[in-house]
Amino acid sequence: MVLSSKSYLPKVVEQLVLFVVIWTHLTLRALCENKTSLLGFECTMNDQCNMKVPNSHCDSGECRCLPNFLPMRIDKCLPAAKVGEFCLNDEQCHLASKYSFCNYIIPWIYGKCECLNGYLAKNDHRCFPELNSTCENDEECVTHASFCKHRNTSHNSVCSCTDGFMMSTNGISCEPLIKEENEELFQNKTDEVITKKRAPHHKVSLGKPCDSSGQCQARDLHSACISGVCECVSKSSRCNAEFTGCLNNTFQCTSGHCISWYFVCDGLNNCPDGSDEDNCEPKRCSKEAFQCDDGACLSRSVLCNGIQECQDGSDEFHCNKDGSCDHRAFQCDNGQCLPEYAFCNVITDCEDESDENPEVCTHADTCPSGVFQCNNGHCRSTAILCSGQDGCADSSDEDRCEVCYCDKP
Repeated sequence: MVLSSKSYLPKVVEQLVLFVVIWTHLTLRALCENKTSLLGFECTMNDQCNMKVPNSHCDSGECRCLPNFLPMRIDKCLPAAKVGEFCLNDEQCHLASKYSFCNYIIPWIYGKCECLNGYLAKNDHRCFPELNSTCENDEECVTHASFCKHRNTSHNSVCSCTDGFMMSTNGISCEPLIKEENEELFQNKTDEVITKKRAPHHKVSLGKPCDSSGQCQARDLHSACISGVCECVSKSSRCNAEFTGCLNNTFQCTSGHCISWYFVCDGLNNCPDGSDEDNCEPKRCSKEAFQCDDGACLSRSVLCNGIQECQDGSDEFHCNKDGSCDHRAFQCDNGQCLPEYAFCNVITDCEDESDENPEVCTHADTCPSGVFQCNNGHCRSTAILCSGQDGCADSSDEDRCEVCYCDKP
């Protein structure tokens, strides 16, 4: 028997209306009876789940966490935890970055996500492998001139330097290989004929004084000694002798690494080549250091620390609570003078606690003049820049601590 369109359509409409009535009835009944469900329990709609467990939904008749949320017991769906954020277990950190883990503050209760050893957090709070650390693809190897290389001796691949580069002595960067053969290079673009042969152990980075182009090329093949300074043969706005790529208010080692001003003239070799102690002769102090009135050079960290480090005591001359502090020191709201690094370093040093005011350290829209604003908005002393420690909790104070490499001509 063939149904006519006139007899068929009313039946379809009737069935749809019946379905809507039944669904509405069940929905209202479930909500009125407050039949909310926990994870793993039966459900008929999403509201039954997320009213009881945020970030959950009804999936195939059972309450489950939404994608990219982690179930915990039957009453929680944990969000992804980025590096520096609080976590309850490793899996919560893995949701944001697979090379991170939960470093417990209170064992097995809670902690903060950190990168595994051999991995470094970047601006997006994800952890990436350093040289010789396990990787899955080339994109994960973020060190300049590196790629993900398979090792024949194991099933793992590791980040390694590309051809023409070798791992630096400190293991954190890839540096151009030093070739023994002489070869004219960049001729007619500089004031001398440049060769690839250069003095070993004397690498000079962009913007630093040089005696020969070989010294510049020992660090960057595409640089040359021009007018007594290492400069890119092909200058670009991204990389040149005036803009070397390191964070402002840091000290540039001759070798190309950048470190905190805190380490300059502290009596220790903090640069791989020891150049942070080169300009510490009396009355010839580096601009990142402090010069006593008698000419002696000391680390800027001694200024207004309450101890007379200069023989003439000049490091404490302008640290009187009743006067104005030295412009390179930090002044508390009550007038007290402290070393510059005391600002927002999580340790309360001011008698009035104004050095750790959360409205300034973590909640300010803009940071005070002369301090560093992290990518996450936190305000910190410039002393943390390139200190080797994550002072921002997002590693933005450690993401530009090496001189850039020139573009290939």
